[in-house]
Amino acid sequence: MSPTAMREIKEWLEAGYAEAQGPFTAEKVGAPDFVIMRISDVEGEELLAPEEIESLQAGYADILNGKVFDFDEAMTQIAAKYGL
Repeated sequence: MSPTAMREIKEWLEAGYAEAQGPFTAEKVGAPDFVIMRISDVEGEELLAPEEIESLQAGYADILNGKVFDFDEAMTQIAAKYGL
């Protein structure tokens, strides 16, 4: 990549960050979106506790294994069951 192209990309990223006033989502056709952010945006963030990580992993495993259900359907079933 040429120095000019690199400078243009850097300027685009800085302008996007300034306009969004912080992290922003960038898109590339045919690829997943990604987030542009500065290291300072996450400095001082608390790490998840091991129990929180375990809970998230368990929930993700449930999703992968199809152990999920539609919220609206569940609410309809609860309402019918309890006469709501």
